[in-house]
Amino acid sequence: MELGLSQHQAIKQIQTLSPQMYMSMEILCLNSMDLQERVDTELENNETLERSSEENTGGEDASPDQAEARVSEDADGSTEPAEDPFGSLQERMERADRYFQDDAPPSRSSASYRGEKDEKLEAMSNTAERSISLQDHLEDQVHLLSDDEVAAAMRRVEASAKVSAAAQEDPGGDAPEAELNGVPATSAVEAPMRLDFSEEQVMEIRELCSSIIFNIDERGYLMYSLEEVRVSIEPPPELLLLEVALEIVQDLEPTGVGGRDIVECLLLQLQKDRQDYPLEEKIIREYLSELSHNRLPKIARGLGVGIEEVKDAVQNIASLNPLPGKLFGGDPPHYVKPDVIVDEVEGAYEVRVDSNYIPRLRISSHYRDLYRQSRKDPELQKYLKKKLDNAEWLVSAIRQRQATLHKIAQEIVNIQSGFLDHGISHLKALKMADVADLLGVHVSTISRGISGKYIQTPRGIYALKFFFTGGATKSGGDVEARGSVIQRIKDFIKEEDKAKPLSDIAIVRKLEEVEISISRRTVTKYREAEGIPSSRERREY
Repeated sequence: MELGLSQHQAIKQIQTLSPQMYMSMEILCLNSMDLQERVDTELENNETLERSSEENTGGEDASPDQAEARVSEDADGSTEPAEDPFGSLQERMERADRYFQDDAPPSRSSASYRGEKDEKLEAMSNTAERSISLQDHLEDQVHLLSDDEVAAAMRRVEASAKVSAAAQEDPGGDAPEAELNGVPATSAVEAPMRLDFSEEQVMEIRELCSSIIFNIDERGYLMYSLEEVRVSIEPPPELLLLEVALEIVQDLEPTGVGGRDIVECLLLQLQKDRQDYPLEEKIIREYLSELSHNRLPKIARGLGVGIEEVKDAVQNIASLNPLPGKLFGGDPPHYVKPDVIVDEVEGAYEVRVDSNYIPRLRISSHYRDLYRQSRKDPELQKYLKKKLDNAEWLVSAIRQRQATLHKIAQEIVNIQSGFLDHGISHLKALKMADVADLLGVHVSTISRGISGKYIQTPRGIYALKFFFTGGATKSGGDVEARGSVIQRIKDFIKEEDKAKPLSDIAIVRKLEEVEISISRRTVTKYREAEGIPSSRERREY
């Protein structure tokens, strides 16, 4: 066998995507806010594309197939528009730039409220988002504290430290356990008493408050012990000064911040109230785990009190906030702008794709004229041709997106009309392939069309993916949507006898009564996914 290099020819077919097809798929995937940003970017980067005023309307609609017409090379080497059934590049651009004036229907809001202010939109625009972090909020409070308030905290900690030291010297004595804000002190207090209430010491305590604050996590809990905080500071301060700083931080708002665990966090909140809660404090200290599992009889037996007293105490504990830090910071709010709006008009549902957020576009007449005059400058003609093509593709892709989205939304509304009429209990199981078959498109087109998009209906705003769901097969062969099954489970639990709540097996039997057959494991999965406690935890004593 001879080894070597050789050349040979072969004929084969390869499917490739044209640039305009790539753009069409990309535009179809964008939701309204992303599409608005993309159009703004194109307006900034492509000088041949410009906004069109409403006065410049009229003419024929542009066809989506116009994006397939291309500019080809003439035999003499000059670049000129090729003859095609759709007309020249100039004619196609003139028809395409009229799309947003004629083909895109104006929204109901723009027609009904022309010249008037949108009060809801104005209110939303003027609403300031929460941007302050927990640490910033606490730091601001520390800066507002007077020296007298800092000195008062120093006296409380000093008195507590003396009581604790006396208890250590006389272990068998009757000295009470030292407490800070009603919480037993957990840090060592062997440090010498060096609280002289000088300005330098007050200033040092203020700085230590910052060290405490920036060791508090997003829940509002102090992540480390005071000894660990102490060794992280250079030079390490006196431990007693850190105790004062912690006392000050735990006295700030929100109440409960600075606790080292959930027990201390809840106790701090109880101590801020002027009333005494001895039973609540005992439950938090000794029976918090049993309380989380609703084991009220066990708590009552352990404390030697009646079940009604425990229930009253549990109500007070339930009013506390176990995560005070969550009131601040966190992820920014997720704003939703519906792409599709469904209105009920005379008993029928009208579907429209909102186009208000998309600027009305057209291809600049100045650059069209410049393109016609650029035959003697091939480089300029090549540059303008690329820009004009991109502008045409964008207009065509947006038009195709709007039309495709409208068709998908219309089919969803037709199929899920029971949901719009009666609620989630009438939601039907639906697959993307079903809608794809009805529209005669590939299932990937449906997936791109609904990706990240929302629909505004008379029953609220939903993601388009919400309407595509599996379900459980009924005895008659019909399929009950998963959301409908979950709603039935919620209804059963809502109507149950709270003294004898339904077990998962009992819920399975009740579903069988309405010809829905699913396993106990599936009921458990649905219940836990919705955050519904088990039957034992739902029981009321």
